[in-house]
Amino acid sequence: MSQTNGQLFGFAEVLEIVKAERDCLRGEVTRLKDELVRMSLRAERAENRLYEVTLAMADVRREAVFAPSYSNTTEVTMDDKDCLRLDNPVAFGKPAF
Repeated sequence: MSQTNGQLFGFAEVLEIVKAERDCLRGEVTRLKDELVRMSLRAERAENRLYEVTLAMADVRREAVFAPSYSNTTEVTMDDKDCLRLDNPVAFGKPAF
């Protein structure tokens, strides 16, 4: 009978250890679920931001294609001196800031 009581006492200790582990793991599961929710929201925000940046880049590309040509320079000689001549100035005909 004392051996049976000893086994029962051992089982009770093991049961308490298992319960403590279960409670610890429940807390870990809760923490991981919360982290998953936060990371999912972060990923969604990043995906939305990537979409916005992609649209902005498309707009910039479209504007660059349809934009008038920018200024260019050519080297000319005047009075035996090399000078740069600005052709098609960017602000030509437009109000200055």
